[in-house]
Amino acid sequence: MRYLTIIIVALMAISCSNKSELTQGPWLGVIQMDSIPGKLDVPFNFMVKVDNGKVHLTVRNADELIDITEVERIGDTLIAKFPTFTSELVMAINDSLSGYYYPKGVKENHRYRFFAIKGETDRFPWFTEQPKFDINGRWWFIENPGTPDSTVMVAELKQDGAKVTGTILSTTGDYRYLEGKVAGNMFYFSKNDGAQTIIIRGEIVDSANITNGLISGSPRWISTWRALRDHNAQLPKAESLVWVRNGYSTFDFAGIDLEGNRVSSSDSRFKGKVLAVLAGGSWCPNCLDEGRYYKQLYDKYREQGFEVVSLCFEDKTFEAAQPKINRFARSIEASYTFLYVAPRGRQQLDSVLYPLEGQLAYPTSMILDRNGKIRRVETGFSGPGTGEHFTIFARETEDLIAKLLNE
Repeated sequence: MRYLTIIIVALMAISCSNKSELTQGPWLGVIQMDSIPGKLDVPFNFMVKVDNGKVHLTVRNADELIDITEVERIGDTLIAKFPTFTSELVMAINDSLSGYYYPKGVKENHRYRFFAIKGETDRFPWFTEQPKFDINGRWWFIENPGTPDSTVMVAELKQDGAKVTGTILSTTGDYRYLEGKVAGNMFYFSKNDGAQTIIIRGEIVDSANITNGLISGSPRWISTWRALRDHNAQLPKAESLVWVRNGYSTFDFAGIDLEGNRVSSSDSRFKGKVLAVLAGGSWCPNCLDEGRYYKQLYDKYREQGFEVVSLCFEDKTFEAAQPKINRFARSIEASYTFLYVAPRGRQQLDSVLYPLEGQLAYPTSMILDRNGKIRRVETGFSGPGTGEHFTIFARETEDLIAKLLNE
């Protein structure tokens, strides 16, 4: 009832007519995460298609295309649910689109204002100055420089004219597909993938320095940053971030599957199998990339004795978490095992992954051989948005699995 009430209130607030025409083609959407226009605006591109009265949206972030097929039209209002995650758009149809973006779904009633402009393909059209710099290449990206919260990451940028694409790599995973531009001496980046809405901007001082940076994913996450160009910039090796504790070599787990049954590592389905254990959650964008990758491996090697188990850290109860995990699994068409194990949190992650120590993150993965021995540990996940980093990881991982299956 509360859900329906919120929907009705939203529709009454933003609808103003009964039968406005929805323009097909390109649109530029803007999520306003702050009440001051322009302060924390997150632009993103999308396409609208109407087929036999059914509306489809396709969101673009650089090379990533996100098809939104759960779109309902009620009068002059569209309700669009992003795939995989719980975010939703509620939009009134006029000459433009306007309404709200709900990052955790309408049920949570936490929202940001949203508007969209039809026919616009530029991601930052209000910045028109020709670029003064080429920032193509690899950079040290330092968040909160000079503070105890300082974090050193690596930005990999590709510039073509004014347009820039790329990502930021950290020890806990990458920022996935980012897109923006250089205008004058300013740099702008953004993304909206349904899990994260991020705006990044900075001032290019010269060919090797970007300063006065801002990065934000919500009004509660607003950080400063600076960047230094360095072709050799790279993150620490995985083995220096997380490792198996002394005295441990195996891993036991237990959880509740999507049907509500208790499942544990001692069950017969896992005996004598090569096993990939993925610790993450349905809310985690890097877990999405990881899940898609291991789904492909599972489909390819399951008949040879390969199993995958996703340990899900979610809401406080299984009842609240189950539909979210189920939505995640359906979205990537994965038939491997998903288990609810604990609420989301660092303490819970450390407790469940008891054989490991170091910089545990969401996701963290383990690969076990047929005897249950831990043969590799990874923290974070660098997905296909990282280019060659993902290509190398994918090749090495598949080679290891093939080797273990033949032992």
